[in-house]
Amino acid sequence: MPDQNYQTLLLIYATGILSTLFITGIFSFVFLKKNFFITWSKYLFIFSVLFYFTYILTFQFLKLYTFKYYADFSVWLELFSNIVNNRGMVSSLQETSHAYGNIKNYLGIHFVPLIYLLALPLSVFKNCSVYLIVLQTLILTLSIIPIYLFARDIFKDRKIGYLFAASFLFFPTIQYINLYDFEFLRISIPLLLFSFYFINKRKYILYYVFLILSLLVREEVALTTFLLGIYITFIMREKKAGIITSVISIMYFLALIKIVMPYIAGDATTLQNTVFSHLGRTPYEVFIYIASHPFAIILNLLDKIKIANFLMFILPLLFTSLFSPSILSISAGNLLLNFLSLSISHYSYILYYLSPTIPFLFLSAIKGVKNISDKGFPSLKKKSIIISRVDDKAFADVLVSCVFVASVSSSIFFGPSPLSIQFWNKNYTLAPYKTHNFHHSQYTFTEHHRKAFEFFPLIPNDASVSAEHFFLPYLYRKKTLMQFPILDGADYVLIDKKHPVKFGVSKAGIDPLEARKNPQKYYDRVEKDTEKWKLIKEDDGIFLFKKIAW
Repeated sequence: MPDQNYQTLLLIYATGILSTLFITGIFSFVFLKKNFFITWSKYLFIFSVLFYFTYILTFQFLKLYTFKYYADFSVWLELFSNIVNNRGMVSSLQETSHAYGNIKNYLGIHFVPLIYLLALPLSVFKNCSVYLIVLQTLILTLSIIPIYLFARDIFKDRKIGYLFAASFLFFPTIQYINLYDFEFLRISIPLLLFSFYFINKRKYILYYVFLILSLLVREEVALTTFLLGIYITFIMREKKAGIITSVISIMYFLALIKIVMPYIAGDATTLQNTVFSHLGRTPYEVFIYIASHPFAIILNLLDKIKIANFLMFILPLLFTSLFSPSILSISAGNLLLNFLSLSISHYSYILYYLSPTIPFLFLSAIKGVKNISDKGFPSLKKKSIIISRVDDKAFADVLVSCVFVASVSSSIFFGPSPLSIQFWNKNYTLAPYKTHNFHHSQYTFTEHHRKAFEFFPLIPNDASVSAEHFFLPYLYRKKTLMQFPILDGADYVLIDKKHPVKFGVSKAGIDPLEARKNPQKYYDRVEKDTEKWKLIKEDDGIFLFKKIAW
């Protein structure tokens, strides 16, 4: 990252953090006299649900129609479509263009068997793109139910439950996750929340149902449920349920990574040449390295970018998660796994990799507010003339209201919604990437976009097509997909020279960085090879080529 960009980002984040804390501090003083947010909590909750659901769905569809969904989304479209059509858990795009392309069955890459259950409605709803967009929004929105119920039960107050649930919908990471291309790990958020709620209520049958569903989301969720079992055993004193949870989780995880996934992949899967290779080649080597090199691990975690991202997870909850370390510790496995990665994608607050951590950030925040009001408030009351006039219930109301204000403020300074600064100010950027652009202009449907839709019907479904990544979500029904500039085996090539975001792939002698900076070099491989490729249609910078039969 250039120094100038880094300094600009540092200023934006520092200003946003300080502004969030200042605004919350001002409101907390006002709340001591009259607590507006608690009084109107039900209506704020209703507004939050309507605002979140409406804006998220609207912008997801606008992203789709303006070609802002990319290759990852296309892989899931292929997977869901192939399951419904009895072709198995395979993706031609994964095989031709992505890492682990030699693994035919996706379950050998990530074990996501819950996909079979979620694919069932597709036999009725034929449009896979629309289905996945609506599905993920519904699933994530359901998270507010266990958050509301847990907060209501802890405080014996529905109003506090409403405010915590509303805070979830303004949490910047949740908004980014929902707007990002579909990915399975996010489904763990409501499932883990329901699991915790039901074990807390000692409703064991429902708990085990949601525990199993959580495990079926993706293999690494088992690390989180293993620690959930430790919490149940030693904190809740429910030894039977806790031991069963931990034993099932660790055995399931080990069976997947040592037996099931290598068998499906056709070869032993290792961590070699990945973002975790600096820790070891296998999960066992990684564990040994972490246990034997504590100082190296601490130095790794003290990286300023990692600290900043962790701060962005706890700032919207006003750091209250830290006041319930026992619940927060359930997320330790997922946190450590991702923050030790060499890739910023794994620990970035704008992506989905920390999805299993989010439930316990909120649950620990709820319990943290309770701990502060029960344990910290009496000593504060003795030391402050102002606070001494406030009763215990009013103080808890103030804290919860401050959490809500912090969530909304964080959404303004760091979120992607129409309430955010970056939505209206094009120069207010929170990450130095072209794909991280949530300015309102990104959602404008133009004549150029309309013309692109005229090209898709010209490609038959039994054809193999190489297309730039933003076109791929509209081509998932084709025989074979590959991400341009891969050409080997393609019958058709579809490119758009005017689209600002270019991606490359590390295959077939292609330099991905060069493909982004100098895409014309790769366009020339088709445009100038008139013996192999014939131009079928061109309009406004969009080109469709067909391979000439020999």
